Amino acid sequence: MRVHEFKIEGDFDRDELLRISSQASQFTSEIKLAFGEEDNQRIVDVKSLLGMMLLPIHNGNTVRISARGRDELAALEYMCELFQHHGCAPH
Repeated sequence: MRVHEFKIEGDFDRDELLRISSQASQFTSEIKLAFGEEDNQRIVDVKSLLGMMLLPIHNGNTVRISARGRDELAALEYMCELFQHHGCAPH
């Protein structure tokens, strides 16, 4: 499993989150997004359109994206690039 942590800098609108979710579907690996405090951590399957639409992450949140599977490295690199394109900074 590969993991990368970054800070959200700017709010995402639903269209952006749906675009990220649909692009994640090209990978066979499981891709998860986790955020929040350890005692109240939320984990979302990035490939889930509904999960991504309801994603309550905002400017200033720190999130962790993880990928597990056959193409996990390529999936993680691609997802990190998408989030960084939207103004997220590595943490």
